Amino acid sequence: MNMTKLIFLISICYIATSCNQNKKSKDINPNTSIDTIKDKVSLTTDSSNVEIDVVKVSPNNYKVLLENEYVRIVEYTLRPGEKDNLHNHPAKTEYVVSGGNIRVYPENGQPVDYNEVTGTVFWADKTTKHYVENIGNTTVKILLHEIKSVK
Repeated sequence: MNMTKLIFLISICYIATSCNQNKKSKDINPNTSIDTIKDKVSLTTDSSNVEIDVVKVSPNNYKVLLENEYVRIVEYTLRPGEKDNLHNHPAKTEYVVSGGNIRVYPENGQPVDYNEVTGTVFWADKTTKHYVENIGNTTVKILLHEIKSVK
């Protein structure tokens, strides 16, 4: 991915973050923030403060593209039938490069299925521990834009 495309995607993530932070809709659609669906699955209230860095526990699925004191851009790839390992995330935006069907397994909850739609962007607050399985027939690829600092 060239630098122009990366900057463009970061800009999209920033705009999506700004637009979705105050959204209060209970409808679930690809452009809603994950905090609006926390009634369905609790991924936004972590009972422990232990951080499990997804890049360290699932290096075959997560590749750091850019990291500085403000953000970390991570490319996430999950092939059909693959699972990543238990992890959590800081606040982030996600851009779905290549969609598909996934199942999210929260540490203390029931699994929830999602259809990741190519081209969608959404905001998610810090998440609880979970792991993900690709239950579809296509490789899922997502760009994560993790927030470290706003200053």
